[in-house]
Amino acid sequence: MDKKPLILAVDDIAVNLTLLKSQLRFSNYDIITALSGKEALDLIQSAHPDAVLLDIMMPEMDGFEVLDAIRKNPATEELPVIMLTSLSEFEHHAHATMKGANGYLTKPLVTNQLIEALDAILHTA
Repeated sequence: MDKKPLILAVDDIAVNLTLLKSQLRFSNYDIITALSGKEALDLIQSAHPDAVLLDIMMPEMDGFEVLDAIRKNPATEELPVIMLTSLSEFEHHAHATMKGANGYLTKPLVTNQLIEALDAILHTA
């Protein structure tokens, strides 16, 4: 049996993480979660996820700062990251792309779009 890709979902709102878990539970992905940017960076080092779903708006360390840290570390610079946000302004999308995000999805998330985005960046489709 093939190992399912491991996805790290990062959001400071626990209910959003619960929703993400439920959206992915019947997919071909395993999911772990973090409630902060610092926790996410620790989990990236210890759990070695295959991709990250990263909320932009978080206290202390926002998603852009987490993405910067991921891209600056040679061990994780190629880690696929999809930014998740309720911000739909083009400037945020452009900023995420400029910072090296592999994708950008707006909340509320549509399950099929989420799975298609993960499939695309992980080439599992």
